[in-house]
Amino acid sequence: MAGEINGTNVILQNGTGAIVGQMEMTTAIAGSPIDISNKSAGDFITLMNNEVAGKQVTFSGSLVYNDDAQFRKIRADRISGAQDTYTMTYVSDASTDEVFSATCSVTDMSDTIPHGDKITTSVTFSSSGAYTHTEAS
Repeated sequence: MAGEINGTNVILQNGTGAIVGQMEMTTAIAGSPIDISNKSAGDFITLMNNEVAGKQVTFSGSLVYNDDAQFRKIRADRISGAQDTYTMTYVSDASTDEVFSATCSVTDMSDTIPHGDKITTSVTFSSSGAYTHTEAS
């Protein structure tokens, strides 16, 4: 297929612009079409065009456990419930990068601690309020 982008890492930055980490990540975009069905459509469902309710973006991925201040801040934010602005950039080249940015809560965090190997922290960021999306160009 022409123009595909191979799997790549993303860069995650917080509200200060500091890089939190480079990681493999899953991005999920939530939202439900709005049902505007009425009897004039018979038994068929009609959905509102160009409108979605319950919009949210979530980023989930894993970071190597470390002592960097930005990593520690994520952990502290999860415990306290504090929100910050996070920006997730697909890393490719300047002509194809895609970016999501949102005020997020850290809604899930877990550590994997294998015997004799690196510790990884899996983390999920869930948007609160409007998010911005810059399409790849």
